[in-house]
Amino acid sequence: MDNVLSLLVGFSVGMSALLAVAFATVYRHLELPWQSRVAGYVMLAGLAMTQLAHLDIALHPPPDVLPRQYVVILFLQSLGFYWLLLGVLRPAENWRPVEWALPVVMLALGLTTPLALAIPLALLLGGLAALHLCFLVYRLRAVRRWFALELKVLALFAAMAVLLVGGGVLAPQALGWHVFAWVYAALIAIGFFLVAWLLLAVPDLVQKTREAVATAYTQTTLGRVDCEAATERLEKLFTREHIYEDDSLKLARVAELAGLTSHQLSELVNTRFGLSFSRYVRRHRIEAAKRLLVEDPRASVLSVGLSVGFSSQSNFYAAFKEQVGMVPGEYRKRELGAEPDAR
Repeated sequence: MDNVLSLLVGFSVGMSALLAVAFATVYRHLELPWQSRVAGYVMLAGLAMTQLAHLDIALHPPPDVLPRQYVVILFLQSLGFYWLLLGVLRPAENWRPVEWALPVVMLALGLTTPLALAIPLALLLGGLAALHLCFLVYRLRAVRRWFALELKVLALFAAMAVLLVGGGVLAPQALGWHVFAWVYAALIAIGFFLVAWLLLAVPDLVQKTREAVATAYTQTTLGRVDCEAATERLEKLFTREHIYEDDSLKLARVAELAGLTSHQLSELVNTRFGLSFSRYVRRHRIEAAKRLLVEDPRASVLSVGLSVGFSSQSNFYAAFKEQVGMVPGEYRKRELGAEPDAR
């Protein structure tokens, strides 16, 4: 059993490191408030340290009470989780004064709350944070195709926290800290697995969510913008300059080229084309891919997808089938009326 726990802890620590690297590289250009970026690293470091503590608890005689440093880390990792996703799900300018006081409050609670109550309290606050994040995701339901999936994952995190609250209350007398450490370690590993699966299922999940936030929270940012001229500039960037071929194309970069803010560009695309920015980019990429599949029948499907800006074959196939109703090879075969040489 200790070997299984070691695997769970090793997986969690490895995922913490991997996500920290991704946060510093893949997501480095993401428009997030600085406090959310710091919170992300705090959360990942806290989860890794918590898992190592669980392994230590399981390998030694059960303690009467868990150490104070474990409790402090628990409070801070809950805050890190909340602040990170708060920055993703809400505009930076919507931060409230009371939220700036949370680090001091959480640290004070971690240092002063009696140890018998501290762990259930930290987990309860984490569950309440997850429920508030569920509410923020629900607000995006009109502009986010994946909101139901994200909502279920966050609701599951909240349910896990509630389960652990009960475990924290029962651990000193009924369950023992060994059982608590085992259950909590398994739930953290499941949480990392869910996050990894979600990011693989929707690779541009964070970018799409930020675009939805810009659309959902904006009132009107186009009051002094010449929308006709801005739309013409935008279409020129895509139809003549083919900026969609850049597989790392971001909302902020296109907004800069179009002479708009990110919120203005998001609202312009949404009101003029009825699309989110990411779907607008995909539409141009798919139209370009359709032309290339027919004009260059010997080119491989993968090379076509990469040349129009998709980062992988799986992303290309999924986007093409969603928009056209069939995979690229089938489309080429239908248009050419014969089996293509390159698949």
